Amino acid sequence: MMGVALVGFVGLMAVAPQDTHSDKAWSMQWTYNQNREQSVAGESYRPTQSSFTLQRRLAESTLAGAGHEYRALDLPVVQGVPADSNGHVHQLGVGWRADTQQRRYELTAAFAVSSNALKHPSDLEAEDVRLAGLVEQRLGESWRVALHADDRFGRFRLYPGFELFLQPTPAHEVRVGFPESSWRWQLAPRLQSEFAVSPDGGRWRVRDPSLERHSIVRLSSWRAILSLHWQPFDTLGVKAQVGRVLDTTLRYQLRDGSEARVDPSDATFFGVVVNARI
Repeated sequence: MMGVALVGFVGLMAVAPQDTHSDKAWSMQWTYNQNREQSVAGESYRPTQSSFTLQRRLAESTLAGAGHEYRALDLPVVQGVPADSNGHVHQLGVGWRADTQQRRYELTAAFAVSSNALKHPSDLEAEDVRLAGLVEQRLGESWRVALHADDRFGRFRLYPGFELFLQPTPAHEVRVGFPESSWRWQLAPRLQSEFAVSPDGGRWRVRDPSLERHSIVRLSSWRAILSLHWQPFDTLGVKAQVGRVLDTTLRYQLRDGSEARVDPSDATFFGVVVNARI
């Protein structure tokens, strides 16, 4: 609902940012996040994530963009059997957003595959495309309701959303809703802090090293993030963030053809976000 830029792509919806009324035609965002190392199934486990998006304003309330997200999922070996994919997955796609006075529309399409599929474009298929969409309706000044279609919970699904916007003081903005909630406060004219919670799952169609077998990797997870955003210039912003990865589940195929489910413990992560407008 809020388009909170937490960890790069949120179902690739970062292609459609919130600042639709900025006077700059182009905007860019780069993110990087890394989990703190932990042990899973007796092995070191430390996933990372990075993304880059580029947006272009087509009209006063219409945006289009393209983006790429990379994740090293660090899929654990299970009882001596490795994953059928190396766990390096990508999203590469395009997005569109339009705002009216009472309604917002978003649509994105991206290839969601393992790294070896992008190295062999002839192996890409229609089943590799990941779609996401949103229709949001404003109900007065404080309420919004929405219909989401995405796989942020690990499977593609259609589900409702809502948001209640509160501003108890000029320096504080509170958004209570599903699937995202946040509390933002202005510390100084160019310094802002935020606490936010949102889902961070996904689904990727991956290949084995020889490109002979295709399987699905599913991630379901939540992220709670505390961030500090510094805007030294109108056209440049930097955000440092720390948070917790919560309730994570990985489902994927092993080299012997069996299906594995791994539930890593909750973990701390650190990250940085850089935004620019030109």
